[in-house]
Amino acid sequence: MKKFSSHIRFERLVDLVEDRLSADEQSQIVAHLASCPQCTAEKAWLERVIGLMRADNSESAPAAAIDRTLRLFQARQAKAAPRERRRIFALLQFDNTLPPLAFGLRSGQAQTHQRLYSAGDFDLDLRLKPAGEKWVVSGQLLGPATSGQAELRGESTQVKAELNELSEFTLTAVPSGLYTLILHLDEIEIEVTTLELG
Repeated sequence: MKKFSSHIRFERLVDLVEDRLSADEQSQIVAHLASCPQCTAEKAWLERVIGLMRADNSESAPAAAIDRTLRLFQARQAKAAPRERRRIFALLQFDNTLPPLAFGLRSGQAQTHQRLYSAGDFDLDLRLKPAGEKWVVSGQLLGPATSGQAELRGESTQVKAELNELSEFTLTAVPSGLYTLILHLDEIEIEVTTLELG
């Protein structure tokens, strides 16, 4: 008779419980179980689990009920999960307050500051106009037709405005300071960082 130097493998215990071993293999494992409390406990646990599985007479839910339940949870998850927007940083292309680079341009400081930015497939025409001690920021987003919202964030000020059908916006007048302008569109956000007013 072959002696076991270690514990019986799990697969062999399953074969024993399900009566798939030859008489010789079965007698060797039974001999080991007589002297090994760990393998004996594992065999007893396997007999209980396999017995429960064989005695299970519960019915599966109908396929239509399972599909409907999955769709309900997917719909909830879609509503709960916020859409992630890709963020694009706008690059300054033109600023009428900078010194002219070519002859033929009129000198002098313009009352309204105009800045042109590019951001991916979009261009942003931005106007900064003094209004007493405050500044009015307005603009138009040029590019693929889209809807969205413009948001101006400062240290202590935050204002928002919807983009109209021409993708134009005008924000409420804000005090001088350093701001960030963010255009929240359907799938992307366009950000103009360090927008200094005043």
